Amino acid sequence: MVKYFDLADGRIAPCNGKDTGRIAIYSDPSEEEKRYLIEEFGIDEHTLNSALDDDEISRVEFESNHTAVILKRPSNYTADRSLEFRVVSTGAFLFKDRIIIVQSEPSPLFEHGRIPIRGNSIPGILLRLLHHSTHHFLEHLRIIRTISDEIENQIEFSVTNKALVNMFTLLKSLTYYESATSANLLLLNKMRNDARRIGFNEEEIDFLEDIIVENKQCDNLANIYTGILTGMSDARVSVVSNNLAIIMKYLAVINVVFMPINVIVGMGGMSEFTAMTKNLWWPHAYSALLMIIVVVGYITYLAIRNVGSGDQR
Repeated sequence: MVKYFDLADGRIAPCNGKDTGRIAIYSDPSEEEKRYLIEEFGIDEHTLNSALDDDEISRVEFESNHTAVILKRPSNYTADRSLEFRVVSTGAFLFKDRIIIVQSEPSPLFEHGRIPIRGNSIPGILLRLLHHSTHHFLEHLRIIRTISDEIENQIEFSVTNKALVNMFTLLKSLTYYESATSANLLLLNKMRNDARRIGFNEEEIDFLEDIIVENKQCDNLANIYTGILTGMSDARVSVVSNNLAIIMKYLAVINVVFMPINVIVGMGGMSEFTAMTKNLWWPHAYSALLMIIVVVGYITYLAIRNVGSGDQR
């Protein structure tokens, strides 16, 4: 699927066709569309396929009639992924009079509704794409931090593995984000070194410098969050194990309290007890038995509690 856009008063506005649109966005292109891009614009087939490969690294390549850029950006997050944040590749092919963007799935690539101060030329569109990708990473990192805090609160009282699995899934996503932001940083530095060759003017070079600063911040946040989750993993596993141990302790106390009661009832039995107390009125006999059971259970509980207090001292 392809959509065409053009610059209008600083905004990226949709247009009717390829003749008027200097910005073409291909989302999950078909084989026919791939063949058209290769034959019509001279895009290298390997580079085009790399733009659709989520495992491809960020890079910039200079061809005879265009500049090819492969960058990493976060995929749109959906709740059905079980807290999994994915990273996808996007290809931008910069020509003198147009830019062609190829992505594996439809998703917003620019900040809509605002008129940017910079990036109002065809090379500037590439910078706006990188700027939006960096901000998209920052937004997802804030979401990950919020989810991480919620998981920590759940782990405090949890005895199951669900919260731990969610934490490890976040940690895996952060590892991918850390790798992606580091790769994008290398890409941005390469573009800064070859800014004139790509076609950036002074204002756009300054815009590129700001994007590099923001991407460094994004990369640092990803490293910090990854370090926090990694360093606290063992502690959180211990918390879950400790919660389970506390529950097992309570169950053991209950079992020990009822053990002598079961012995008393088992040794006497209802028929034997009735024969032993045949000279007593049965409400008195069973009331006395109930009192004995309660007293024995209470004495056992006190003994267990005193032993536990002595161990702590």
